[in-house]
Amino acid sequence: MIMNGRLANLVFNRAIQTKAYRRLLQQKKIKLSHLRDEKDFKSLPITDKSSYIYKSAYRDLFPRQQIPPMVYASSGSSGQPTFWWRGDEQEKIGGQIHERIIRDVFQIKKTDSVLAIVCFSMGIWIAGPFTADSFREVARRGYKITVATPGIEREDILSLLKNVAIHYDQIIINGYPPFIMDVIVEAQKRHFPLPPTKLKFITAGDKFSEKWRSDLMARLNLANPEAIVNIYGSADAGVMGHETPLSIFLRCQAIKNKSLYHELFGQATILPALVQYDPELIYFETIGEELVLTANTSIPLIRYNIHDLGLIKSFPEISAILKKYNLSKIAQAKGLTKFKTPVLIIKGRSDVAVTFYALNIYPENIKMCLERGKMSQYFSGKFAAYSDYTKGSKRERLHVNLELAPEVKLNSKLETWIKNEMVNGLEHTNIEFRKLRQSIGVRALPEINLLSSDSPEWGKLNRRQLVYVRGKKPKIVLPSA
Repeated sequence: MIMNGRLANLVFNRAIQTKAYRRLLQQKKIKLSHLRDEKDFKSLPITDKSSYIYKSAYRDLFPRQQIPPMVYASSGSSGQPTFWWRGDEQEKIGGQIHERIIRDVFQIKKTDSVLAIVCFSMGIWIAGPFTADSFREVARRGYKITVATPGIEREDILSLLKNVAIHYDQIIINGYPPFIMDVIVEAQKRHFPLPPTKLKFITAGDKFSEKWRSDLMARLNLANPEAIVNIYGSADAGVMGHETPLSIFLRCQAIKNKSLYHELFGQATILPALVQYDPELIYFETIGEELVLTANTSIPLIRYNIHDLGLIKSFPEISAILKKYNLSKIAQAKGLTKFKTPVLIIKGRSDVAVTFYALNIYPENIKMCLERGKMSQYFSGKFAAYSDYTKGSKRERLHVNLELAPEVKLNSKLETWIKNEMVNGLEHTNIEFRKLRQSIGVRALPEINLLSSDSPEWGKLNRRQLVYVRGKKPKIVLPSA
């Protein structure tokens, strides 16, 4: 992938105005004052949250130590929030990307009245406030957009759908995929009018299956899959990419064609996300199997590892794949080839055990639960976590499988105590889980299975390529294909 020299120089010139990055270059004995070519860029060190952000004083991360005007948080693996900042430039970029989705994917005109309902968590988290700010930026560009910010308060969302949405030409519901489904199911139970020609959806925080998309389409009689667009973002870098009609088409075709699936996704047994991104705004590399980015954020990020597992395909490579599988004419006829930006294939994270309602449950969260008080005496230290959808339901469920120590004999009283301790522990070690529990109640409770070491469930987990963690220091072990 060709590097955008303008972007690289812009970020580098801002980075060397920070004490933190100058200190890092000194530690690595790198004496660059400016970038001459890609070789210089590739000589710069890889950074990440642990090795760079956490090792620096906050002020030292900003150019000239000037703290930006907005601060927000992401939940870290230890349960303590990590604080991030953004300024006007990041919000303009958010507006630019949301405008592209509204204009180019949803094909909404400036003359259409639009109600944007933000159903992401509000408060100190990034998704809700940043989405609201992005839509306000789009409105400043001449679109007739009204923004509502109920967050994950379901009754407030339903009230908006019942009483306010009827006054608008278009309704864009923004939220985490399983939560959106919960809201729509409840709205239909209450017989709210949900006209399919008006409804659009922007999701984030978690990739979803094409079955989830088709289920939502069928439930609402939506005609086009591109009425549902998933955004790829992070607290570190904001919005990094999003689905397009081309990426959605490719993902759907890959499900039907095993050869195309393997061409795009390799041996992945869980369907990866597929998005496109603007190389003028962000530069991606792959180091090993991990995605490394360079972006002009409030904290200039150079060769920053977000620990997402993925691949990059240029548009010429995608064009060649379309041609190889006789899809070029179909794509051209549908107008898909106008989306010419590079493609990211995102397979998951290398440092997260499982995602549930778009929040991250880390190996350390579960490990810390098992080490609380008397809990440790009952377990070997081996555990696995995953999420899925219950049969006959659109609700997402979190599963945690724990291996019992060899001498432990279960009874109903002990089992109840262990499960309550696990839930209390997750609420204590993961702030976002606690907020989710407060919002959706018993639906957030995990299905906790207490297994012996010889239980056949461990083999089933491995075959399904679910996260598998063991020992004093948790790590992700991806099963071989």
